Amino acid sequence: MEFYKFNKPSGKKINKFNSNFTMSRILNTENAAHIGCMYLEENGVIGYHQAV
Repeated sequence: MEFYKFNKPSGKKINKFNSNFTMSRILNTENAAHIGCMYLEENGVIGYHQAV
């Protein structure tokens, strides 16, 4: 059995596009997809942007 962490301390702080949140990856795929968990604090922001 393998254990994976996707809690806030294992995440990455995101500041692009005037954002202010932490993103932890759950799954990476070979195709253009990514699944993650966002930690949004009080007054946090996920800035507007087109998918990249």
